[in-house]
Amino acid sequence: MDARRKLVHGAGAAVLGAVVVLSAQAPATAADTATNAGAHQVCRGVTVDRTAPVVSRASVLIEAPLVDVWRLHADIDHWQSWIPEITPAHKETPGPLRPGSVFTWSPQAMHVESTVKTVAPLRCTAWGAPVNGITGVHLWTFKQTRDGVLATAEESWAGPPVEADIPGSQAGLDQGLSDWAHRLKDTAEARSGRR
Repeated sequence: MDARRKLVHGAGAAVLGAVVVLSAQAPATAADTATNAGAHQVCRGVTVDRTAPVVSRASVLIEAPLVDVWRLHADIDHWQSWIPEITPAHKETPGPLRPGSVFTWSPQAMHVESTVKTVAPLRCTAWGAPVNGITGVHLWTFKQTRDGVLATAEESWAGPPVEADIPGSQAGLDQGLSDWAHRLKDTAEARSGRR
């Protein structure tokens, strides 16, 4: 498998060159979720690149407290405890995530350095880093519903490696986002005693 194809396959593929956004919003009903299912997520003006050749989304309903889901996702130094495909991961900037925080990680054995762009605890966090010619925008939204936390990962990819294999890139990103979202769900529910 050449380097470009490795880039877009597996659970780690979902996080390459990403901007990640986590957002806590007012409680929603199942009808709200269905109505908004096709809309792109937005946090503090950040959204996926709607013109990118590859855009993917995965959503899961997590039966765990929102604060626990947030802590699990934002604790970069402990990602290896629940999603080893994207580690080792390490915060280079001490303290809580904030604009300018830098962290390194290794999806698919590649070295990635990301810089946090914006943070509002329990509302949103955005970070990004281009990787091997791919420009990615990745959003995580977390919405409190009557049944739990609706977690949605959405990501776009653009750049020559993506354009060289759009179907393969799409399949890899779809699988990676789904794997990551379900791993987050399983881990959060297990840790909260819901499983």
